[in-house]
Amino acid sequence: MIEQELINIWKSSPEEEQVKFEKSRLMIDVKSNLDRFHKAMKWLYLREALGAFIAIPAFTYFVFDAPHIISKVGALLICIWAFYILYVIKKTRKLIASEYSVDFLLFLNKTKAYLELQMKLRHNIFFWYALPFMVFCYLFMLGFILEKEDPLIFLIGAAGYCLIIAYAIHVMNRRSANKFVKPKLEKVTDLIDSLKE
Repeated sequence: MIEQELINIWKSSPEEEQVKFEKSRLMIDVKSNLDRFHKAMKWLYLREALGAFIAIPAFTYFVFDAPHIISKVGALLICIWAFYILYVIKKTRKLIASEYSVDFLLFLNKTKAYLELQMKLRHNIFFWYALPFMVFCYLFMLGFILEKEDPLIFLIGAAGYCLIIAYAIHVMNRRSANKFVKPKLEKVTDLIDSLKE
């Protein structure tokens, strides 16, 4: 009943007021979507940081205790990679726009830049995240595989495993970019365009 009355009032109001109402509703919708997105990103950053904090001491141990130099180099590269991931997390978290009460258009522009960065990171994740990690893991496993009686089968299996994991990371992040980030980026861009009118 109340919803129908609101619709009737909206329809009977002048067109200029309807446009203001639509913009207001779009602003609330965008802010709600962005709040959910930032909360999800917070959990993603937490999981990635936790993984890096676990990997660094674990592979630092293998830098000193692994039997082959190849495994030691792989473990060291994994530690460096984990520090790099922590650096990327810290750098991208600084770009999250949080103050929307001061100037909403400035907030939206900062959010748009952040979402564009997320799209770029997710579309290029194979090269900066998955492939280096899998190559370093392969090097780490290589030292242990060379001790085996027939290492060829294990070498091929480890290479296949690493490539499958890297490809899965790539596909999941591309899908995430298209399913979650791109629609939010389009909504923010539409809202910026409507507010500039």
